[in-house]
Amino acid sequence: MTHHSKSLLVAAFTAATSPAVAQDADIDLTGTWRSIACELRPQAGQDGVAPWYLTRMIQFAQGRIDAHFTTFADAACTTPLVELKFGGAVVDQGPSTVAAGARQIDLIIDDYLRVTPRLPGFAEFLASAETGTCGAENWAVGVEQDIFQTGCSVMGVAPNAPTTEFEVLHVSAGHLYFGARPVDGQPLAQPGNRPTALQMPLKRASGGMTQKVGADDLRVPRHVEIVLFEQAEGADPGEVRAFFETVTEKMNQNDTLLYRTVGQGADGTWLCVNYWTTRPDMETLNSQAQNWNDVFAAMAGLAKPESFRLSSYDTGL
Repeated sequence: MTHHSKSLLVAAFTAATSPAVAQDADIDLTGTWRSIACELRPQAGQDGVAPWYLTRMIQFAQGRIDAHFTTFADAACTTPLVELKFGGAVVDQGPSTVAAGARQIDLIIDDYLRVTPRLPGFAEFLASAETGTCGAENWAVGVEQDIFQTGCSVMGVAPNAPTTEFEVLHVSAGHLYFGARPVDGQPLAQPGNRPTALQMPLKRASGGMTQKVGADDLRVPRHVEIVLFEQAEGADPGEVRAFFETVTEKMNQNDTLLYRTVGQGADGTWLCVNYWTTRPDMETLNSQAQNWNDVFAAMAGLAKPESFRLSSYDTGL
C-alpha cells in the first residue's frame, strides 16, 4: 500500500462515479451511451465510397433501441448536416468470438425513422424527391419528419419497410463497442455481414449497474485508488454529488482514469474508488488536477480537508 501527500489527497477527491461493466454471459446494454469524439464512417454512394462524419447518442432499455445520430458536413463535426432518429427492437442471438463477452445482436428498426435537415442544401436535397416519396410535408431546416411510412427515395429508404442490422456489441469498462463497418460502406443487412472487429466505442452517460471487472476487459485497470473523506458540517449530499459530476466531466477528457465508483456510508463518510490504467498515469493526472482551481473552488465548503484518507494498490492485471 502506498500513501500520498495531502496535496495529492485533495487531487484524488476528483474521482467521481461511472459504472463498471463485466463480461458475463448477459450483456448489460441498459442506459444512455454517447460518442467520445467525432466519428468517421465509410458510406457507399453513387460516386463510390465517401466519408461520413457523425456523433451518436444511443439508449437501450427493455429490449429496444432508440438512437440519435447527427451527421456533419465537416471532419471536425462542427457543422450539422442532418439528424437521424430511429427506434426498434433488440434481439440477442448469442455469444460472439470478436471479444470475450461480446454478443451477436440484431437491431430491428421497425418503429420510427425521423429526419431533421440542419442545412438548407440538405433540406433542398430531401425536397427534390417526388411528392409523397420522402415525408408527408414540405422540408425545411430544423423541421423533423418521420419517413418510416413514406420512405425517402433520395435517401434509398423504402416505405414501411423494417430493416435489420446484424451487429456485434461489446461492453467493457464503461464503454460500448459496436462492430466495425465494412470498408466498402455497405450496410450490415445480412447475417453474413456481421462484423468481425470492433469500432470506436461509445461512453456510458447514464444507467447500467456496477459489476465485477476481469482481465478480459479491453481496458484493464492496473492501479486502484481508494479515497475516504468526511462531508463538511451543513453540506448538502446532493451538492457533493453534483461536484463529483463536474469533476467527472473534467476527468473524462483524459483516457487514463478508466472508471470510478462513489458512495456515502450510513455514518456520512464518503468512499471513492478510482480505477486507473497505470500508477504513473494516476500520478500524472493527479498532479495536473492540482492546478484546476476553478474546478475545486466549491470543495472547501463540501468536505473536511483534514479528513482525507487515501490508499493505492497495483492490481497485478
